[in-house]
Amino acid sequence: MRRLIPALSIALAVTLVSGCGTNSGGPAASSSSAAPAASKVEPTAAVKQGMDRSLAGPLTMDASVKAGNQSITMSGKMDPAARTLHLTGKAPEPIEARLIGDAAYLKSDSLDGEKPWMKIDLTKLRPNSSLRQSFDLKSQTGLIGGVVSAQEVGGGRYTGVADLEKAAEAASSEAGMREGLESTAKLAKDPKAVPFEATLDADGRLTALSYTIATKKLGDLVTEMRMSDFGKPVTVDVPPASETEAASEEMYKFL
Repeated sequence: MRRLIPALSIALAVTLVSGCGTNSGGPAASSSSAAPAASKVEPTAAVKQGMDRSLAGPLTMDASVKAGNQSITMSGKMDPAARTLHLTGKAPEPIEARLIGDAAYLKSDSLDGEKPWMKIDLTKLRPNSSLRQSFDLKSQTGLIGGVVSAQEVGGGRYTGVADLEKAAEAASSEAGMREGLESTAKLAKDPKAVPFEATLDADGRLTALSYTIATKKLGDLVTEMRMSDFGKPVTVDVPPASETEAASEEMYKFL
């Protein structure tokens, strides 16, 4: 079980760390409302508001992160407001995670339990738990919180630079998010200049984001994300009781 946690946390972070709750100052647009055209907004603000708009309701997110010959891929459907998430992927082994309120369900060959699914009560996790950080949909800020410059290059596409240190300053101190970004900044060759590319749709929602962090020892860390199905209802089912066991009190010491 212990060896699953880092991989799962990284996988979840790819879908979440990049931008929930950026507090860009602009109101998030619902899927049914007409948002101002992205080109009418200053580029840096447009990118920040774009993530807010994307996460204003249910959506689908596909993502990958690569470092050298290692890669993590995942696809998830989520509703941040309802705190529901269904994620499948490889990190590098197959994993599956479901979130329904404060109940998280994990499935992986690395789990030590007798049943396929493990149920975790998020309210029992330690304050600095990596899993708490990954599942805390409201407190995530991530790279988008550190965007310092952007320019529109046509067709809804933007290029720019993000500052990991500023992202850490903007992040919530809860759930270990700030510490996670600070750790990433220490690994980067130039944490103040992380190049990114973003695409916004006609409603100002972020539909694609990619960025590369050049690290001191791990080579380039390349992240790519795509968002779609905005406003499409997300239903997450509880795994069958016969296939689920609750995490033991002892296990919470390592989660």
